[in-house]
Amino acid sequence: MTFQEVLQYLFPYFHGIRKLKNYVSVELIFPKTWEFPNEILQKAQVEQNEKFTGEGYFLIFVSQLNDDFNHMVEVIAELINHNLEREEKERLLKMKVMELKEIFKSSSLDELKGLKINLEHDDMDDVDHLLKEVVEDEVQ
Repeated sequence: MTFQEVLQYLFPYFHGIRKLKNYVSVELIFPKTWEFPNEILQKAQVEQNEKFTGEGYFLIFVSQLNDDFNHMVEVIAELINHNLEREEKERLLKMKVMELKEIFKSSSLDELKGLKINLEHDDMDDVDHLLKEVVEDEVQ
């Protein structure tokens, strides 16, 4: 990935870049709804600025300007992709819940008693987590 491609990819989150002796720091602001799994953040040197901006969370990724820089960019991409996928899953789940609500509204009790939902998914923990979030949103 060229430097221009990196900047284009990071641009929606980009706050700044600085040179610190032999190091480069990339400052990014992520949406306040995002999560930051330790298993991803531990792969790079990340300074998590404790301040929360009105826009989101401010993180600083630091590396030397060599192969470490490419690795840092890969970790940032993994974090971004993780959250974009999570957001898409949440949108999809809400859409499926709406579809189910319509089925429940338009079906008789007897029809609903015979309703079977077949989930073919290896990691049901993710599905359970997303279902809990949707139910919590519906209650509020």
